[in-house]
Amino acid sequence: MEPGAVLITGCLLLLLFLFLFRASSGQGRGRLPPGPAPLPLLGNLTQNILPLYRSYRWLCQEYGPIFTVWLGPRPVVVLCGYEVLREALVEHNDEFSGRGAIPLLKQLNHGYGLVSTNGERWRQLRRFTLTTLRNLGMGKRPLEQRVQEEAWHLTQAVADKQGRAFDPGPDLTRAVASVICSVVIGTRFSSNSEEFQELQRLITSFMYYFRSLPAQLYNIFPGIMHFLPGQHRRIFREYKRLRDFIRAQVASHRHSLDPSAPRDLIDCFLLQQAKEREKEQTEFEDENLTVLANSLFVAGMETTSNTINFALLVLSKFPDVQARVHGELDRVVGRARPPALEDRLQLPYTNAMLHELQRYLDLVPMNLPHATTRPTPFRGYLIPQGTTIIPLLASVHFDPASWETPEDFNPGHFLDENGAFRKRDTAMPFSAGKRMCPGEGLAKAEIFLFITTLLQSFTLELLTDPRAIDLASLRRAFRGQGLTYKLRAIPRPA
Repeated sequence: MEPGAVLITGCLLLLLFLFLFRASSGQGRGRLPPGPAPLPLLGNLTQNILPLYRSYRWLCQEYGPIFTVWLGPRPVVVLCGYEVLREALVEHNDEFSGRGAIPLLKQLNHGYGLVSTNGERWRQLRRFTLTTLRNLGMGKRPLEQRVQEEAWHLTQAVADKQGRAFDPGPDLTRAVASVICSVVIGTRFSSNSEEFQELQRLITSFMYYFRSLPAQLYNIFPGIMHFLPGQHRRIFREYKRLRDFIRAQVASHRHSLDPSAPRDLIDCFLLQQAKEREKEQTEFEDENLTVLANSLFVAGMETTSNTINFALLVLSKFPDVQARVHGELDRVVGRARPPALEDRLQLPYTNAMLHELQRYLDLVPMNLPHATTRPTPFRGYLIPQGTTIIPLLASVHFDPASWETPEDFNPGHFLDENGAFRKRDTAMPFSAGKRMCPGEGLAKAEIFLFITTLLQSFTLELLTDPRAIDLASLRRAFRGQGLTYKLRAIPRPA
């Protein structure tokens, strides 16, 4: 081919790429906040912007607290800092309440369930979930007793180690999984149950993948990645086994359902399904139940167990923090009874430590993507309807304007000058607004009761020099392949 023809062909291909890039986004950049110039099709992926919880600082310096990045052919508006997130998620909660596209979940759930849906389906399922969790006892004594029972079983499992070194992860996962099982399917599995162990393994495997770079690439280029070999094919097979487990539970519940005494979330859903049987359009169908229950299992087990796992590491690294919690528990609770949720008001340092732990861990730094539900004027920009929004929780939790020592673990962030607990709105571990985590109450109860019950009975010690533990590096391990370490639990003298 002649050089001139090559040049013309190259220019035409470039124009074609630019046209496809603009057309695939469905919107121009003129109405969006500023950001780095994207390449055709690849967007900003070659500019070291991922993960955003690491790159947002230089992007904010360059473009301000609201900027646009292109993940492949798709524009994403990133919100940074407490003031910006509060204004978007709380003051403009309706406009920013959509769920941004998550192609991986769409492929797995086929548009059903609560997490990745919008519109009437999302509204009805969220209302049902919040109401049901409240009716089952979230924040009330019945659910508290379930968590206390599992905390006792966990304490017994740790006591059986007799001070020997062990990895706390498996025992914690079993305890947390037992709680969510009791809420969703009304069953407490034996820790030796092979079915229960396989369920835990499938959930852990899915979450490791969901946070991985291959999963991010799948969500950016689903049309290409879906047809290529890779980890996603294994995840699709394993996720089907999770769905099959839930479907079997639904079938069993339908057979044994007592309308006068609902046992769990599946029973409550089936009762609502019966009420709406005559409606032409209802969201209370079996596939929504399967995906909803599955999502509660995955989110309710993995995130809470990881938080408690990290907490035990932090408490082992800082024996002075652990000693203060021990002293407070001894004064307020003693040893004759287990800790209760009502004790939180009398345990300001312990309460502050747990809140600081969730801030510092920053387990979901990027949040799940939101989307604008209509054209939205916001801080001088006009964000088109359907634009993907990332409220960057990491930018809130490590903002020097909001925290005295943002890079350090410091329970004093949640204590006033008199040592009393102080709530900080600038902590958003469960997000905010209409898309905040519906299981917040249950997660907080588990974190408090599991940790205080363990510390009531044990002193936690690391096997290595605590000064050699780099929490900042280990914190990021949760976003990769999890966290594995060993400690000793030494029984405390009476």
